[in-house]
Amino acid sequence: MFTAEDTYGTRKRFEFCRDLVQETRPALVLDVGCGTGTQLTRPLAEAFPGVQFIGVDPDEVSIRYAQSLPALPNLQFGGTALLDRHTRADLVIASEVVEHVENPDQFLADLRRRLPENGRLVITVPNGYGPYEMVAAIECLLRILRIYWVMRKIKRRLMHQPAPERAVMQDSLAISPHLSFFSTSCLLRLFSKTGLRIVRYQPRTFLCGFGFDKLLPRFGLCDWNASVADRLPNWCNSAWMFVLSPAEALPGKPFERGLLSRLRRRLNEACARLA
Repeated sequence: MFTAEDTYGTRKRFEFCRDLVQETRPALVLDVGCGTGTQLTRPLAEAFPGVQFIGVDPDEVSIRYAQSLPALPNLQFGGTALLDRHTRADLVIASEVVEHVENPDQFLADLRRRLPENGRLVITVPNGYGPYEMVAAIECLLRILRIYWVMRKIKRRLMHQPAPERAVMQDSLAISPHLSFFSTSCLLRLFSKTGLRIVRYQPRTFLCGFGFDKLLPRFGLCDWNASVADRLPNWCNSAWMFVLSPAEALPGKPFERGLLSRLRRRLNEACARLA
């Protein structure tokens, strides 16, 4: 399905979800925040023609792109109105979504309500204090200070490269900055408070983002980057993947963003306004 890995562990994420579908054989898979569906929802639907897949995203441009691709009999894309028609699913996926929502605890609680007793929820999320978010903060500062564009112009001149065309983002066409930055302890509290229990965990990738996206492929290190993450402490990695099952919700404090998280959010929002 994916012949090569990238710096974000896209193939590794697909295989993580593929193995879960193979194991649980759900009748219906609901992908919440599917984006264009090209990197997860559609490949899964192609791999499991006997399973029904529904991709939902609030971004109309991403959904229109997803719907413009060749149709599959077991795959449907649509806006959030589809959630009202499919309130429950054997497997729910929210990949790279929780960090974008205003109220993560309410979002996770809603996903929890959609699961039957033996259902499963896949959450993939960046390490809010890992390598990716560190270099993302540096990139934001460079963009806000207009240094980033000067650096790109100098690089193109030195490398005799033409000005790049605007690339089509395949994962999502929405401009949606990260609003929350999670540590493992923060996620554990959120899962416990919203009635979710971890049944499987795997780190996704070690290094990715600004600078690494050019450096690692150039030296053929993308496979190493994904595999070495499995041998590192979880706080070292850029992103995490969880399989969760319904459990009893335990009392907990309401979700609050810390000072660093609030500062990072403002930085990301300022950078997004420049796009």
